[in-house]
Amino acid sequence: MEKRVIVVNQDLQELCSHGTPSFPMTVSYDDLSHFEDRYIRCHWHDDLEVVLVRQGTVRYQIGNQSLSLRPGQGLFLNSDSPHSAFPLTGGSTVLLTILIQPVFLYDFLGSDIEKNCFRSFLHNKKLPYLLLDSKEPWMGELLEQFAQVIDYYERRPFAFELKIKSLLCGCFFQILTRNRDRLEGGAPVSQEKLRRLGVLLDYLHAHYEENISLSDLAFGVHLTREACCRLFKEMTGKTITQYLTDYRISQSIRLLADGRYSIAQIAELSGFSSASRFARAFRLRTGKNPRDYLASRR
Repeated sequence: MEKRVIVVNQDLQELCSHGTPSFPMTVSYDDLSHFEDRYIRCHWHDDLEVVLVRQGTVRYQIGNQSLSLRPGQGLFLNSDSPHSAFPLTGGSTVLLTILIQPVFLYDFLGSDIEKNCFRSFLHNKKLPYLLLDSKEPWMGELLEQFAQVIDYYERRPFAFELKIKSLLCGCFFQILTRNRDRLEGGAPVSQEKLRRLGVLLDYLHAHYEENISLSDLAFGVHLTREACCRLFKEMTGKTITQYLTDYRISQSIRLLADGRYSIAQIAELSGFSSASRFARAFRLRTGKNPRDYLASRR
């Protein structure tokens, strides 16, 4: 059997996309014996990660912190938290991992939930992780809810997507409210940066079907092109191009489901310059061609 490898770039950012534009979360079954050299190499990603230990004992290295986890314990990893995992037992070490794109929880950048709940939470260096131990009653309930998420994901009954989102929102309500003091201890976000981000997002959402000019974007927030790009990456964790492409793909899925348009028409309506560019971007983010993706979701 071919060994699994976490593929990263030179900055150790994982290059694999988790979930799909229409359902941006996934569950992974990770047996460390299936990985190259029997461990998960150091990496980080924008997604939120929840790990439940099912078998064996594992050591997680998170930045300069080292944690040992046994069955019945779990771990929450915040966005951009570099981490690696090593087995501490001779047999199989099995982890169940939930990977969640934050947009699944707050719907879109600039929403009230994103601004009021997640903006001070994501990437917060005061809260890079939480060790989840059932000895703490509220954490025990949290672990049970995360286990339910995995169960619904594996069984996929009718409306499982709605149930999973409901469970995850409940879990993160507990995490955020019980760690509010740590979130408030971070440096406040500049109100001017928030205002400018809102202007940029409104423009992108209103004009995604068009050929958007970086100069027009920068002019709208009174910044140079370079400063505009830096601001967007700082505030969202994505480049303008990455965000715009993801947004266009999400809009294309709605048009695909409508069934009235050709691939070329959907490409144009979604803001792509050609059907081939649209198909290539779609494959990179979903792993499937547009028509194949739609068929797999039915």
